[in-house]
Amino acid sequence: MEEQEWIVTLHRKEDLEDFYNDMETPGGDLYIPDRSVDLFARRPISRNTHYMLNDEEAEQLRKDPRVLDVQLDPLKLGGEVGLYWEQTGDFLKSTTINSTDKNWGLKRVIDGQTTAGWGSGSNETKRLSNEYITTTSSGKNVDVVIVDNHINPDHPEFAVNADGTGGSRVNQIDWFGLYAEAAGLTVTGAYDYSDIAGNHGTHVAGTACGNTQGWARDANIYNMEFAYSGSNSPAGWTLYVFDLLRAFHLNKPINPETGRRNPTITNHSWGYYTRPYTNYLYEINRVQYKGSSTYLTGLTDSEKKTILEAKGVPVILGSALWRMNLSLNSVNVDVQDAIDDGVIVVAAAGNHYWQVATPESTHWNNAFWTDGRSSPWFHAKGSTPACPDFGSIVVGNVSSAADEWKASSSNFGLGVDIWAPGTNIISAAADTNTASYTADPRNSYYRIYSTSGTSMASPQVCGILACHAEQNPRLTQAEAKTYLINTSTKNQIGSVGSDYGDYNWFGDEGNNRYLHYVKNRPLSGAAIPRGNFRDRLTSGVTYPRPRIRRRG
Repeated sequence: MEEQEWIVTLHRKEDLEDFYNDMETPGGDLYIPDRSVDLFARRPISRNTHYMLNDEEAEQLRKDPRVLDVQLDPLKLGGEVGLYWEQTGDFLKSTTINSTDKNWGLKRVIDGQTTAGWGSGSNETKRLSNEYITTTSSGKNVDVVIVDNHINPDHPEFAVNADGTGGSRVNQIDWFGLYAEAAGLTVTGAYDYSDIAGNHGTHVAGTACGNTQGWARDANIYNMEFAYSGSNSPAGWTLYVFDLLRAFHLNKPINPETGRRNPTITNHSWGYYTRPYTNYLYEINRVQYKGSSTYLTGLTDSEKKTILEAKGVPVILGSALWRMNLSLNSVNVDVQDAIDDGVIVVAAAGNHYWQVATPESTHWNNAFWTDGRSSPWFHAKGSTPACPDFGSIVVGNVSSAADEWKASSSNFGLGVDIWAPGTNIISAAADTNTASYTADPRNSYYRIYSTSGTSMASPQVCGILACHAEQNPRLTQAEAKTYLINTSTKNQIGSVGSDYGDYNWFGDEGNNRYLHYVKNRPLSGAAIPRGNFRDRLTSGVTYPRPRIRRRG
């Protein structure tokens, strides 16, 4: 019987030496051939060894309790290992788009550097045409939950295939019927997806998981409305979002394809804020900045504006403040508990112009006081669920300018972990009849459009983490954050001005980290999940260390 090269894989590396000896010396047993088997290739740091065997010997060897598998080289049998996805397209930084234009964040984040002259502004090129990009991961066997408005599951961007065929990857599960009891909630009736309140959720989902505009093109997509208003909604619905996410993650079935539960990556392009368009300057009587207070009684609005903007309070509306961050510890602890259970939480920093600090920052207790209120408005602790002190991955918005400034409205500061393209981002629309939107090239009934905000930056990060989790399925929140930090490109985000009145200013402290997609493997080669590799949380060194075998 003809011999050929077989790859023998052991369960445990500790058995290799004895196995080598059994295979390569005369004499056999119930499973080992009764001869000295010819060695084709030894791989000392691997549990794989290549031997010359016939078909009958290979079949018998599979029964050895030390052996996980015996298989032929799949590439020699005609198998292929290729790119997870590749794309040639026109990448645009503009609000006016063509049907074939693509999310510019894809190219920018894969490149890891800007292209000179590409961006909005005078004498700049807004569109890069016929550009080729590739990745080595696509979020396969990863569950992505878009907590947002309800999305349109029928949009071609969510189809199994990039041409819009193959059915939808969107799973419209009954959150109540499946998980309310496990979350300790009493809800009657099924979860209702019929209310699609705007395009926001569909656009976000397309950026994270779309098959031409997004990153995790093979991920399973789930959707939950953060402000669900169905007739059977429990009072204070938004407070229960993380309870249901935890129940979903902890009770999901084993994936028969992988033998494990899928990772859960969640995106939160929403947040709490307070008193929009109010907090008039005439009400503000005191401001605290880096621990030092200044009293404002008796000053004019113009005088107050000058002082406030020098001390961390953006006065966007001239005589009043814009929306202010609101950090709610009652929800923050739910975020933290979800993270502790293994849910990855990615959140938009917010488009409120404010500083987001960390407890170690000198800005943490920045605040102001208003007439008729004895307690201060602390404004630098983030906008829940983008709560840096409770573990969220907080994402800021990079503008589409050629010089890539911080987007003016984006919250900023040490509490922002990572920055990503969020201005003039192209993705899917839920609406099918909005004349101002551009027809999808695969089906003109559906639309695409360009919009801006930290809401558009956050799903870029969510999608990349879903791709990373495909090959690192035991990914934790801390490891996800470390991965983003270690792979980011540093000091590429521009800053304008010298204080808070210059709204493109990056701040006097902050993390100038630009999201970067790093290929987890070569463009050809093994693509299996790397469950035994972890990033060291303090130094970024990767485990495992090679074992040194010492002989006496």
